[in-house]
Amino acid sequence: MSSTPRFAILRTQKLKHLASVSRSLKHSFREQDTPNADPSRTPENSHFGAGSVAEAMAAVEARLPEKRRKDAVLAIEYLVAASPEAMQGKSREQQDAYFADSLAWLKERHGAENVVYAGIHRDETTPHMYAYVVPLDPESGRLNTKKWLGGSKALNQMQTEFANQIGKRHGLERGIERSKATHQTIRQHYAAIQQ
Repeated sequence: MSSTPRFAILRTQKLKHLASVSRSLKHSFREQDTPNADPSRTPENSHFGAGSVAEAMAAVEARLPEKRRKDAVLAIEYLVAASPEAMQGKSREQQDAYFADSLAWLKERHGAENVVYAGIHRDETTPHMYAYVVPLDPESGRLNTKKWLGGSKALNQMQTEFANQIGKRHGLERGIERSKATHQTIRQHYAAIQQ
């Protein structure tokens, strides 16, 4: 067992416009150019809840209340992954078990009906899963992102909960709390390698 940290990764992005949701889904379904994906491995990707951008968009729109604020978050995009070394050290079955447990956790957290689509990308360097959640509060019938992502304290708690409930089960640990590390875009990563 290497001493390299093996972190569970959970990131979120708020999507406030249907165009943003559609653009993100086009990436997920590979309906747009994805330079860092290997097209020969794209058939290995998996899709749950929808088989196309149109289907996923219809599922999102079906969950949205008719009346909503103009600046409302329409969907939360979750990214579930692990440190590259950790993911590469897992068999396909172990990776799939991690993603299945993560998806079950999201469905329990948000209500299965609000998790409208999830997909696993195996055609990039590190396998990862995307999930799209309509933040519909079952108590009020309104969109309420704050209930799940409200502020840095809530996000911090969510990271800890995910690591404890899902990560540990799969040999992963929580990332360093209050780390100053920032997410690097794929472009930045490859630029650094070229230098």
